[in-house]
Amino acid sequence: MLLKLDKLKELAACAGLELAGVTEAGPLDHMLERLQRRRSEGRTTPFEEQEPLRRLAPEELLPGCRSIIVLGLPYLFPEPRQRPSGKSAGPRGLVSRLARGLDYHVVLEHKARELLKLINRELAGPIRSRILVDRSPLLEKELARIAGLGHIGANCTLITPRYGSFVALGTILLDRELERSAPAESSCRGCGACREACPTGALMEPFILNPARCLSYLTQAPGIVPAELRSYMGGRLYGCDLCQEVCPENRKALQPESGKASFPFFPAEPLLLPLLQLTRKEFDQTIGLTAAGWRGKTILQRNAVIALGNCGDPAAIPALAKILKNDPRPLLRLHAAWSLGRLGGTAARRHLENSRLHETDSTVLAEVNAALSMQPTPGRAPAVFPAANRDDR
Repeated sequence: MLLKLDKLKELAACAGLELAGVTEAGPLDHMLERLQRRRSEGRTTPFEEQEPLRRLAPEELLPGCRSIIVLGLPYLFPEPRQRPSGKSAGPRGLVSRLARGLDYHVVLEHKARELLKLINRELAGPIRSRILVDRSPLLEKELARIAGLGHIGANCTLITPRYGSFVALGTILLDRELERSAPAESSCRGCGACREACPTGALMEPFILNPARCLSYLTQAPGIVPAELRSYMGGRLYGCDLCQEVCPENRKALQPESGKASFPFFPAEPLLLPLLQLTRKEFDQTIGLTAAGWRGKTILQRNAVIALGNCGDPAAIPALAKILKNDPRPLLRLHAAWSLGRLGGTAARRHLENSRLHETDSTVLAEVNAALSMQPTPGRAPAVFPAANRDDR
């Protein structure tokens, strides 16, 4: 029995998934050259499968795979109705829409399992399947395009008709033949707004992204953030929506009536100083429940330290000085040194000089010396920061 596409979409809707399509399970040979170029130019990340051929072969993930169901889950977390005002509460950071609600991996996988139960009721005999949500070596965005969910924009995101690019993707691999969707036609306007909005030049060309300069990647990457890119992060704690928010295709998606917004587990603009004091338990009960949770507490706190250096507020100096002096993690001490140097002033300089007396990590010491050599420009305006400069979104 061939499951019809209309029936599949009906079942998906019953499982709470309004975005669903089907593509064949053949290898995506047309993407090989692009993947090889990406690898040869050093534009891969540690988070992805490094062997191009494995990214094109569903058969390796599910032997006998014949169909791929591609699912989309909108995440619509609008901006706060009222902007935080005053300095009494302290500087704030910025969280991408993707990470404000309950972890989409968990939500989408649950809905996919519900869909599979419904499919099993429709089709006779045992079904072999595999659910993959954002942890698959396969090219999810290209599969979504072929399955008719949307088209690929110049900023390398999948853009759907109703929700724009604010959609998380997942797949179900099946050993059954299903009626296929019609691929979406390419309809990027080519306006260049996304490239103009990217402050680091990560969008090298239309449809070509250098992740090493992408602010979203930098907030998730492990280790030391390159010094020349830290100021561009502004107050970003996780992700970056800049190239999506300026896209004309997303204007409708950003309107409240385009979908229902869920209660955020991670505020759009959380206070930074409390994040530095977050316990493991507090993290697990809040940020740990979101898509940002997988990076762990230390990486989010590293980003908060950088954001404090970019906030232009001297009130951040005591907290940064405490980290530089007492935190057992060299990664945080190193970035605290940079932030103190960026904020500048007598107090910050005194803390940096004192750190030379007790710091034993050579990498941190090198950062301290570099921070002491910073020459803040007199009268410099506060660094790029979301609460003060909306253009940095």
